[in-house]
Amino acid sequence: MSGPIDIIRSIHNAFRRDLSQIDAASFKLAKSEENMDSIFDRLSIVSEILDYHAQGEEAAVFPALEKLTPHVSQAYFLDHRELDTMIDNLEMIQENPDPLTTARATAVLESHLRIHLNKEDTHLYPLLKERTTTDEKTEIVRKMSGKVPPERFPALIQWLIPLLDFDDRVVITEGWMTMMPPQVFANLKPLLKKLMTQDWIALTQRIPRLDDK
Repeated sequence: MSGPIDIIRSIHNAFRRDLSQIDAASFKLAKSEENMDSIFDRLSIVSEILDYHAQGEEAAVFPALEKLTPHVSQAYFLDHRELDTMIDNLEMIQENPDPLTTARATAVLESHLRIHLNKEDTHLYPLLKERTTTDEKTEIVRKMSGKVPPERFPALIQWLIPLLDFDDRVVITEGWMTMMPPQVFANLKPLLKKLMTQDWIALTQRIPRLDDK
């Protein structure tokens, strides 16, 4: 059975997949010198969600890490500021879009984010998973989730679910079922079912209690 920290790592997989797809599409459009509006539309969504995610890590994950290994979180904090700079740069490019400049910027963003997430998943989150209690892990994830405005949570779900493979969908669904009040999850369930139509039966087989929620 997965735990709260696994939810974060599944979300990391969605970030990797989305930025990889965006960068590949950006490169393809730049070669054909086609309009890049679709790239900026996708970047707008992922940038918003990435900002919520970074705020959550800085409010909950990094302080927890500091208690275990002082000063280590500063390097991850600096990574976040570099990501802010890259996204600001892309917003400036959008004002006067150029296909080649856009493709170069998305390549740099994808590379930096991938390396950053890989470091977190091989270093930061294993430390938290091994050296914090279940209650501490749950509180970390709750604080992170609190950085997403309630009115934007449906948009986050609609971005997230299509980017997850089946195993990550199991992790996310099981984690939310455990952490959310029953009525909150019940309100969320129809949207999850709609987004995971092809996987839903298999999902209920992996999580039998899902039919009861």
